[in-house]
Amino acid sequence: MKSFVLRSATVKEPLKAPFIFLFILLCATLILSALNVLYTWGMYDSATRAFSLAYVVQRFPRSMSETFIPSVVLSIVLLGLRMARRPFSRFLGLVIVLVVSYAALVNGMIWIRALSAKSQGATEVPRQYIQPSTFIRIGDSVLSARSLTDDGTLQGILLYDRARAENRLSVYPAGSASSRAGVLTVTTRRPQVTLSGSAAPSWTGVFAADRFTDLFLRDVRTLTADFEKLRDGSLGEFFAACLALLFLCTASLALLRLTRWPLANIMLLVIAVRGYFSLYHLLATTIAPQVAAAVTDPFLVRLFPSAALAALGVILILVDILFIPADRWTKTEAA
Repeated sequence: MKSFVLRSATVKEPLKAPFIFLFILLCATLILSALNVLYTWGMYDSATRAFSLAYVVQRFPRSMSETFIPSVVLSIVLLGLRMARRPFSRFLGLVIVLVVSYAALVNGMIWIRALSAKSQGATEVPRQYIQPSTFIRIGDSVLSARSLTDDGTLQGILLYDRARAENRLSVYPAGSASSRAGVLTVTTRRPQVTLSGSAAPSWTGVFAADRFTDLFLRDVRTLTADFEKLRDGSLGEFFAACLALLFLCTASLALLRLTRWPLANIMLLVIAVRGYFSLYHLLATTIAPQVAAAVTDPFLVRLFPSAALAALGVILILVDILFIPADRWTKTEAA
C-alpha cells in the first residue's frame, strides 16, 4: 500500500509542476514589480511626483518588463527546490521546467512590451539632487542654490571649492543644472564655471542599493536590455537567447543534489544563478566586442553570449548524468 502511494505521488508530481511554476511566477512577478515601482519612485520620481495609485498604475507595466526575467529565473529555482524534495525523472523534469519557463518568458516579454510601451519610464531631473537652500556635494565642491525652476535654471548659487588655495567661497547670480545617468552638471554664469560629478541626495538614501545589490541590478538591466533589443530586432535571435538562458538555469538545478548537505546545495545554486547574470554582462560588454574583431558575421557575434550560456548548460547536464545521484535528498533524509 505504501509503495502504491509513493508511485502515485511520483506520477502526480510531473502534472503538478507546470501549475506550481506558473503560480510561483505570478507571485514573484507581482512582488518584484511592486518593489521596482517603489525603488523607481524613491530614486528618480519622488522629487517631482507624489506616490499615488495613478503613478503605480502608470509605472507598473514598465516595472514588470524590467523584472520579468529575474522573476522567471527565481521561479525555476523555487520549483527546483520542490523537485529536489520530491524527485522524479531528471530528463522529464528538465523538459517540463524548460518548456514551461520558455513559453512563459517568450510570451510574457512579448505581451508586456505592448503594455510597457505606454508606461512611463524612470525620469531624472536636477530637482532630484538639488533642493533650494540646502547644500549638496559634487566632487570636492559643495553647492547651494536659493531657487531651482523646472527647466533647471538656478538662482543665487553659493559654491564652496575645497580644491582652491584661496577664495574658496564664491557667489554666482544664476546658472543651469542638468542630470544624466546619475551625473549632475551645474554651469554658473558671470563668470562661467562648470561642475560635474555624481551627487546622491540624502532623501533617496533609504532607497539606494548597497554595492553588491547595485552590481546585481546593473547585470539585470544589461540582460533585460539585450533581450529587449533582440525581441524588437529579430525574433529568431530572441528565441535562441531565451532558450539558452533558461536551459542553463534549468540544468543548474543539478546543483541542488551535488552534496549531502541541502543548505550548501541551495547556496551553491543561488551563487551560480547570481553569477550567470554577471557572466552575461561580461560576455556581452567585454568578450563579445573582441569576438566581433575576429568574426565578420554579426549574427554570430550577437548570439555569442547565448551560445556560451548554452555550452555551460550542456556541461552541467553531463555532470548531472555522470556523477550526481537523482535522489540525493531523499536518501539523505532516509539516513
